[in-house]
Amino acid sequence: MKNVLVFFGGKSCEHDVSVLTGVMTANCLDGEGYNSVPVYVGKNGKWYGGEELKNLGVYDGKRTFREVTLLPSDNFLYEIKKGKLKKREKIDCAINCMHGLNGEDGSLAGALKLASVPLASPDIFSSAVSMDKYFTKIALAGIRAPYVPYVKLNRENYYKNKAFAKKLVARLGSPIIIKPANLGSSIGITVVKTDDKFEEAVELAFRYDDKVVAEKALTDFREINCACYKLGNRYIVSPCEEPVTKHDVLTFDEKYVTPAEKKFPAEIDKKLSDKIRDLTAYVYRKLEFSGIIRIDFLLDGNDVYVNEINSVPGSLAYYLFVENTDEFGKILHDLVENAIKKHEDYENNVFTYDGGALSFDNLKKKKRGGKKFFPPPL
Repeated sequence: MKNVLVFFGGKSCEHDVSVLTGVMTANCLDGEGYNSVPVYVGKNGKWYGGEELKNLGVYDGKRTFREVTLLPSDNFLYEIKKGKLKKREKIDCAINCMHGLNGEDGSLAGALKLASVPLASPDIFSSAVSMDKYFTKIALAGIRAPYVPYVKLNRENYYKNKAFAKKLVARLGSPIIIKPANLGSSIGITVVKTDDKFEEAVELAFRYDDKVVAEKALTDFREINCACYKLGNRYIVSPCEEPVTKHDVLTFDEKYVTPAEKKFPAEIDKKLSDKIRDLTAYVYRKLEFSGIIRIDFLLDGNDVYVNEINSVPGSLAYYLFVENTDEFGKILHDLVENAIKKHEDYENNVFTYDGGALSFDNLKKKKRGGKKFFPPPL
């Protein structure tokens, strides 16, 4: 039976939501012939393992768990016990359910790559680009995908010259949306409708990040969500969904605490639906994603804009593909097998080159101007 690591939690504002996604995913995998191996990343950033982590009841802050880790080029999970490493499961694949910092930004994907563990989730590059709202805009411009006008604000430069920053943002018109560049779940977001609220909104966003994105706020828009994953050469795209908010933007509470009404499928005509679904697959393909992603779009009349790309969507967006988690297990099975095959193909690449740069003759100390030296690198 294959062992699949499921990472969740994290030193992030989205920690609790990630636990919900991770526990659900771990239990879905167990029903598909896999042994899910949960790795809970605590708010302190440490990794913990154990079967009990598949139960939501253990996250009450009163329990202690076994600390675990991975090692480079060694696809085993290790328990850290009294300062020593104890080898545990051999890991065949991993799924990233860590929303936000260190999970969704490509950090975890990098750690798993160093450990030679196949990943059934987005890789380093696509995760990093989609996490940072500023770099997302740059990437979208590069592939000619539509997005709303924006201005990037840097914390250091902003506090040096607030007046200039305000002047830059004013070019967007009014109202505007202020967002931390590297945070999700609507945390730290403010819709600014009057000038006197600008500084307050920017300073709130800077509490969470040292980079802020100011965007032109559409005043008469609808939010449409669409998810995608890839199997072999096929892009599987979900129907469109429309979350309905009572506020200027969908809030954290509407996403996770008291879920907002969702129209599924979205009540839009087929032509618009096809346009959004085609754009979802296009962005997925061009930015070389893997695993499941969800793209949030803004619909202004017949104009469609990419708003944000979620490389680790809440609940892995299972509800956009199937009606229940039992059916979702089959999708996870396909993603895991696809990731293992992709990793095997990757490992067949040549990673070393012996050009003689470290040969004895090349490294012999020589004299130049009476001084010893080593040949400089190119």
